[in-house]
Amino acid sequence: MVLLVVRTTNLLSLFVEWVKLFTDKVTRGGKMKKWMLAICLMFINEICHATDCFDLAGRDYKIDPDLLRAISWKESRYRVNAIGINPVTGYGSGLMQVDSQHFNELARYGIKPEHLTTDPCMNIYTGAYYLAIAFKKWGVSWEAVGAYNAGFRKTERQNQRRLAYASDVYRIYTGIKSSKGIQIPATKKSLPEINSVQNN
Repeated sequence: MVLLVVRTTNLLSLFVEWVKLFTDKVTRGGKMKKWMLAICLMFINEICHATDCFDLAGRDYKIDPDLLRAISWKESRYRVNAIGINPVTGYGSGLMQVDSQHFNELARYGIKPEHLTTDPCMNIYTGAYYLAIAFKKWGVSWEAVGAYNAGFRKTERQNQRRLAYASDVYRIYTGIKSSKGIQIPATKKSLPEINSVQNN
């Protein structure tokens, strides 16, 4: 199941196969309705657009796009319009669950809350921006990945939340990599060095 879920390209392939089967059934003895084709094409466009954005944001922020994909899966299960309630700071928006505490800062750049749930690329780039800030603050580390979700407060509770989040993201990340035939070396530590997730 992980292989089907975590790779957007696999999802696209499955969707294309579904469209072929669907169009064969609908077009037998008649023409496929134009509106059905339009819906299918819009869905394909949305998936392709988001896939390209993970790669582009990863390139621009020097972060492995698969790490961004893993965070997006953990945060929203790749749902563009996902809203997640955060009892402390408000709510998270979109694919990368950009937290509402950042909305005032983002408004200075013309990014509105509704953009984060309607524009997958903007959301992915915004999430990559905040992950890059975490890497700059704490170095390229799994602790910084944990801070993407649990913040930077240095308390034992927050340390545990960061570790739990980073461990979940790591499992998703290794699933994505193994679906591409790339093995992440095992270590004696609970999480391996993160240097391998930074693009050069």
